[in-house]
Amino acid sequence: MCTSPQRAVGLEHGHAHDEDHQAWTRRDFLVRSGLAAAGASVVLGAGSSQAATTSRALASPGLIGSLRRLQTDRVLVLLQLSGGNDGLNTIVPVTNDRYYNARPSIALRQADTLRLNEDFGLHASLSPLESMWGEGQFGVVHSVGYADQSLSHFDGIDVWASAREESGQTGWTAEAAAALGGGDVTVPPSVQIGASYPLLMTGPEGVEGMTLSNAALLDQIVTSGELYDTASLPHSSYGRQLGFLRSVANDANLYVTSLRTAGDGITNAVEYPDNQLGDSLAAVARLIKGHLETRVYLVRLKGFDTHADQISRHQALLDTLGKSVAAFYEDLESSGDAERTLTMTFSEFGRRVGENGSIGTDHGTAAPVFLFGPSVQGGFHGTAPDLTGLDAAGNLPVTTDFRRVYATVLSSWLGLDATVTTSILGGSYESLGLLSATTADAPTDLASSFELAPPAPNPVRTRSTVRYTLASSTRADLVLYDTSGRHVATLASGAHGAGSYTAHLDASGLASGLYVLRLQTEDGTRTQTVTVTR
Repeated sequence: MCTSPQRAVGLEHGHAHDEDHQAWTRRDFLVRSGLAAAGASVVLGAGSSQAATTSRALASPGLIGSLRRLQTDRVLVLLQLSGGNDGLNTIVPVTNDRYYNARPSIALRQADTLRLNEDFGLHASLSPLESMWGEGQFGVVHSVGYADQSLSHFDGIDVWASAREESGQTGWTAEAAAALGGGDVTVPPSVQIGASYPLLMTGPEGVEGMTLSNAALLDQIVTSGELYDTASLPHSSYGRQLGFLRSVANDANLYVTSLRTAGDGITNAVEYPDNQLGDSLAAVARLIKGHLETRVYLVRLKGFDTHADQISRHQALLDTLGKSVAAFYEDLESSGDAERTLTMTFSEFGRRVGENGSIGTDHGTAAPVFLFGPSVQGGFHGTAPDLTGLDAAGNLPVTTDFRRVYATVLSSWLGLDATVTTSILGGSYESLGLLSATTADAPTDLASSFELAPPAPNPVRTRSTVRYTLASSTRADLVLYDTSGRHVATLASGAHGAGSYTAHLDASGLASGLYVLRLQTEDGTRTQTVTVTR
């Protein structure tokens, strides 16, 4: 994959550097456009066959044929430090003379850090996270990366997204979500907010998740039940065409109903920083607190490509990071959801050890990965950066393959077995001791608390019987949806005592096709599919 370790590394590489940035930022195009919130497939045209393609890509109906019960209520939040975070100025080697000699202008003094141990200090802008470090809820994995990096943004993010050093076809999180399965096909297996990396959400059966280009879209969904505004459009031919496309996207998106249900009435218990990351994490917290059964979230903090004027830029970025993550966990702690939420940072690469002529740093190799949450084994993990063993270009050696971190998250946190983890990562990688809570502590399956039997008969022409059982008193709603997530009928709703129940589905007025029955209780949801034939 690597053609030259010097390719597009710094500003002095001119056209190559600019070209790499253009390829990298091209992926933001859909986010900036009016129809980007749910993925690239939304922008398909207005013809009926094209609209059907849109529906397939967004709804991922292949999931309907492979329903699996959730085995855990744990959540993984991926926080991308986009651009390549400078690890040495984040976790600062305050006793290392080589660090200070290599960075005469941008090295941080010991007095400008929060001392973590005798050798390392934390950038002072991350002071909101100091208490998490002291409580053992903040872990640092030293010198993470992979061999033979091209140091291109475009290549780097592909490698981290696919867990493959060659061009991958699927994302590791999408494959993990597919392996975990879902108790409800109307729930997105993964959600991106404020980011758009289709590869991360591309699984064995296509796009498997939902992207919101900004957190305000969640408020729009909760308020209106629509992903895209179809009312406030110009009165012109353009407005009519855009309205049509947005209507197609609204109809095609399978996941809007579940997001609306999870977010309705849920508020944040703390004030978040007024920036994109704060807004994104606030939205994620609402969905977690609303018990959306999504297992993987992605948020992003942009701006870490600090070729110039690094001191002030990096300080502002880490200030945003520290305040946002601290607010996120304070919010989740208030609802009792912090224990089941793990946050992991990643960045496409690190920075060079030596500073450049623009008072910044160029693209480098190894960088630290951070983990946050009550289930983290706090402190340092892995081998500390070795400033005596730099490569010919002045880069740090990688001592922890990033897939070892992924393997730990997949097996010890999400509970996937070794064969599945090996398949997702393209090889066997030894786990690290990053978590104080492991799969042995995972919540038990909720299947015993309520059951939804397959409807009979199925397929159905006119009438079918649906039976469900509740082990304890609860509110229960039995609802029929089409595969676009639109409400079709409510078969039962309200408070129920423990016992067995029967509901009847009248399919005589329904069009032929596949439908989803969802039983939602205070303990979670179960789904069954039903086929209507004529």
